[in-house]
Amino acid sequence: MPAVHLPDEIISEILSPALKVSDDAFSDTSLNSPFAGRYCESSSAFLLVCKAWLRVATPLLYHVVVLRSKAQAAALEKSLRGNSVLGQFIKKLRIEGGYGSSMLKIINAAPNTKDIFISINIWSADNVSGLVKGLPTMDPTRVVLCDSHHSSSRNKNSQTLLGTLTRCIQTEWKNLAVFELPFSSYYYSSGSLMAIGTALSQAPALKTVVSPAMRLYGLQQPPDHLTLIAKNPSLQRIVLRQLPANRFGAFGADLDGISQVFGHPSLRGLVKFPNPPARPHTPTPEPSSEPLQYSTESVPEEIWDRILRLAMTQNFENQEWSWKTQPSSRVWLVSKKFARLALPYLKESLYFQTAHKYHDLTSKLAIDPSLRSQVRTLYFHTNMAIDLRPIFGVHLVNIIGLTPVSVTLKVFSDLVKNCGATLVRLEGINVTKASTKPGDPAIFSHLTNIRSLSLGFKTPFASSTSIPPSTFATLKQLKLTNFDHSLMTILSQMNLPALRDALFPIDHVALDVFFAKHGSKLQTLTVALGALRLLNIFDICPAVVDLVVVCGNGIPDPTRFSCSVAASSLETVTFTTEGRIRGAERKWATFFDRLNIDTFPALREITVPCIRWPTTEHDIGKSHWARWAERLLDRDVKLFDGGGVNWRRRLKN
Repeated sequence: MPAVHLPDEIISEILSPALKVSDDAFSDTSLNSPFAGRYCESSSAFLLVCKAWLRVATPLLYHVVVLRSKAQAAALEKSLRGNSVLGQFIKKLRIEGGYGSSMLKIINAAPNTKDIFISINIWSADNVSGLVKGLPTMDPTRVVLCDSHHSSSRNKNSQTLLGTLTRCIQTEWKNLAVFELPFSSYYYSSGSLMAIGTALSQAPALKTVVSPAMRLYGLQQPPDHLTLIAKNPSLQRIVLRQLPANRFGAFGADLDGISQVFGHPSLRGLVKFPNPPARPHTPTPEPSSEPLQYSTESVPEEIWDRILRLAMTQNFENQEWSWKTQPSSRVWLVSKKFARLALPYLKESLYFQTAHKYHDLTSKLAIDPSLRSQVRTLYFHTNMAIDLRPIFGVHLVNIIGLTPVSVTLKVFSDLVKNCGATLVRLEGINVTKASTKPGDPAIFSHLTNIRSLSLGFKTPFASSTSIPPSTFATLKQLKLTNFDHSLMTILSQMNLPALRDALFPIDHVALDVFFAKHGSKLQTLTVALGALRLLNIFDICPAVVDLVVVCGNGIPDPTRFSCSVAASSLETVTFTTEGRIRGAERKWATFFDRLNIDTFPALREITVPCIRWPTTEHDIGKSHWARWAERLLDRDVKLFDGGGVNWRRRLKN
């Protein structure tokens, strides 16, 4: 097939959404940079597709340049030195630090830059020499300033940069028309803001000042720095920009308070108040007297049946699921045909959040026996007691307790006797210890088609050698949340040929018996930290591909994280932790510093939910998480946080 050659204009339209940096992101002056925490592939990868994409994408890539580290500045300086044309493409330059002498060369190589973003939150170790020399040579029309109200005093470098900036505003930048004050300026008039305000009051071409709209607490007059800026005779407007609602809860700005404060005579009517966001309006379509072009009568019922099956599917196991977000539950009201085709699917899976709704079902079962052959799956999401006996005889395929459903051994035995032959999933059932009489292991033989079993089983079992080894022949996934040690003895008498996934999220001394019999079959395994400490999991379960270790607040022992069989299949390891752990980086230091993954040649991912990735060059330099992630990447292993974000290598000097 011959290659398709698209015009450059079309390629540009295709690539622009991927390469474009929005002005809102470029001018965001909040302390948390919108470019922090981006761990996706660099947008420069688009340039590697082909020569046409390289030619079209290069100007798009260099149009807005964002610098967040010394290494990025050095790399850009090297690129501009090697190809002077690239600097001509730069129109906006966002500089979030000092970045040394490279900045002077970058500024000199980018004469068309008209919008600059400058941060005066400079660490004492930063070198601002390049910026201090380069800023006076620029001719911007718009400057965006980033500052922090947390800094009551400044180091020498930040003071030097601030002094250069005020001098440039006052005397050097003859075409500066727009100046945007930092996010922190809504808070109070700091010394830095007063210095900037003094310079802006004398800026020769200043037309517009953009300031965050404040949340006002009984102020009677505007901030001092704005009053000072308003003295500039060339100033035409002060635009108040709404604070992002997600930064400070649900508020944007107190518009009534703003009107009172900024109506002060000192501002001479310069202030332009923010407009409240308009509500989206959906026009009502005009009624048409013409018949529809395609009538539902001409569509075969087989097609509608397939469409409605998909429309009526409800993912009750999704934690974000809600009736309010599932309008498909009312699709059957569209017409009689839809009701006839859709209602059977609505009856297949039933979800109960209250005991009352469950009692409603049991009442209807007595009135309409046909429901017993239509209902297939029951989901329980309630903390109230549920009596399962009324559903005996229903042709159930799945019983799933999204929250544990507690039953006695007698009820459980009757359940599997009546429904066991059809059940494929039986999950979230907690069998309580109701008497001293031990259970009969023969009850499990009724579950002839079970594939997923999740139980809490505190009831002890009588010792038995008569249980058929073929019991649970179809069982693929087993989860035991709490159990008596005698259950392990029973399971060890079975063959469990289909078992691949096992979940034991609690410590238990009887697990060694189970693993000795079935460990070699397992591909996915969840165990508590205690089991990892006591058992040679990697040796007795050599086929495990995905391992989850329930750690809580504990830390795994690196000496137990090893395998004597070098051909281990392990690919992913997840250490579940309890959210944010105080001093997590320090506590995990022993594990990662002594971790040896040489015996896991297939290992590709390690996940630790308590990881908090650094987002600034200064924090990256101090972060042990970043150091450990870099070391693992040398072995082709990615380190993930709880959000599924893995560390990407950064440019280094």
